[in-house]
Amino acid sequence: MILPVINNNVSISKYKHKAQPFQTFNLSGHTLCYASPPNDKICISTNSADIHIDKTYENIKNSLCVITAKDIENITEKIQLEFGNLSKEEIFSIMNALSQYGSYNSIKDITEELYAKNISEIFDFAALYMYRDKLIKEKNENPFIIHNSGLKIPADYTSRIVTNIPKNCGVALGCILDYLTFLKYPLNYNTKKPALILDKNAIKLFQNLKKSDKEFFNNEILNNDIFIPVYIDNFDNSYNFLNQGQTFEKAVVHFAKKYQKLKHEHPDFCTERIIDILFNAKNLKSIKALGFSPIRINPDKNREINAQTIARNLAPVMPSKENFRNIIKNICRQSPDVPANILEDLLLQYLDINLAVYSPVLLSKKLKTLHKKIVESVKAKGYPEENIYYTVLNPDKSFGIISYQFQNVNNIPDDKMIYWRGYSFTPETDLHLPEKSTIVILDDCFISGNTIMYEIFNYQLEANNLNVQRDGTNILFASVLSTNIAENRIKNNIRYANREKHDDIISVDKKDIYWCDNIKSKYITDLLKLMRRDNHILATTAVVFPFMGSDTNAPGLRELFAQFVPKETFLHNEVKEDDFFMDY
Repeated sequence: MILPVINNNVSISKYKHKAQPFQTFNLSGHTLCYASPPNDKICISTNSADIHIDKTYENIKNSLCVITAKDIENITEKIQLEFGNLSKEEIFSIMNALSQYGSYNSIKDITEELYAKNISEIFDFAALYMYRDKLIKEKNENPFIIHNSGLKIPADYTSRIVTNIPKNCGVALGCILDYLTFLKYPLNYNTKKPALILDKNAIKLFQNLKKSDKEFFNNEILNNDIFIPVYIDNFDNSYNFLNQGQTFEKAVVHFAKKYQKLKHEHPDFCTERIIDILFNAKNLKSIKALGFSPIRINPDKNREINAQTIARNLAPVMPSKENFRNIIKNICRQSPDVPANILEDLLLQYLDINLAVYSPVLLSKKLKTLHKKIVESVKAKGYPEENIYYTVLNPDKSFGIISYQFQNVNNIPDDKMIYWRGYSFTPETDLHLPEKSTIVILDDCFISGNTIMYEIFNYQLEANNLNVQRDGTNILFASVLSTNIAENRIKNNIRYANREKHDDIISVDKKDIYWCDNIKSKYITDLLKLMRRDNHILATTAVVFPFMGSDTNAPGLRELFAQFVPKETFLHNEVKEDDFFMDY
């Protein structure tokens, strides 16, 4: 049962009372006045707005943990002191292999390499076996499933896999790359044979399938005519955009030790061979044992390797300071009634309050903090840490990305990762968990709370099921970021389900949807109209993960948000009109 709701889109007119003359107040360090001029304009200089732009940009840059070429040089010098027999060129080669997929921009390189092999689609095998798609019947044809590419897959292809794969496993890289390329970074979906990405998690899945049903694996997977096995060199073991839980320096030291040892054992091996062994040998051995002969791709363009190229590998997606300045000014020139420099300062104050931009490094740090908070919360309730399980609600959405990152950053074993059906008309059957278990619903952000409560996960149904079957099981909603509205909605649902002693919500970062209540300016309504032109103010968050922009972000700032994702198609296209409402 879903809680009754009422529409609560607050009109801009609510804030018109702030347009009161004859006030003096402080705005981001500047004393501003309303009063004396006949035209009643805020007195603020262009120079002060420019200073604010520079300060805001530097704060964003620092939060994204940018590694510079100078940082790379410093790390190299330290490594040379610790490993005296490694040359600077060898250390740079190790760094280049580690950083090759350090930025979300490398997605473009991967897709270009696939194109070069005449592959223009990624086959999301893991999502197919975990979540059955709708069966379709056509005249004179057996039932089949339509993959998101339009590929027809026999119905029993996935039905048998669903029964043979355990519910506990990590997210396969193919799920994530399919999500990041389908619609987000569009490929041309016209290939007859999509790529089956073989990474460490996909290898484990196929090992389980082969063990449980060898005949089916051999006939339908290994010797099929549906997909092309593909292995991405270096990705799994690199400092990639999905796993930056340790510092880059520590990652380099870790591989430098392995490199030095292998070089000592095989002095005749060249640098490229040693790196290939360290990064790929284990995976390729397992893939061969399964019987696959994959196409190997490596987007490295054999460019000159130096500190600058390594720093570019690791650079988060973000605008230059000059681009940032121009975008802010361009946005604020769109208001015909208010001088641009006044709106610039108001907009920057909004961004200082509300903007949350995450790079791979920052997101990894936040996920480590989230894990710590989860463990603390569970222990505070008297539940054992060893009975914490983490959900994968949907592997080919952002749920899959955040689950993949969370598992890798925090070294969570596969048996603690649970695939939960999520939203359904019937509750999940018993997951066979021990007594006093905690099920963590992982997500990147809770903005309105709608998705996690109603759209993807049917909390009321599953909570009622737990009340009947497993009263001692906790559900813990955990995200990197949440808003006050989302937290209130989730807590209201928990109370409604009579599960206050069990269930809870935690997050690392928190944002207040009603941010504009704290800005005292007669021009606040002009700022609101600049960000949303539909006369509502609530859906004005500013949350950008490198793999998405929230669909509740202010539409008027799309040009800015697009600078923090690898391609504008990563941003959601529309603001959800019904995304903010209050529960009774």
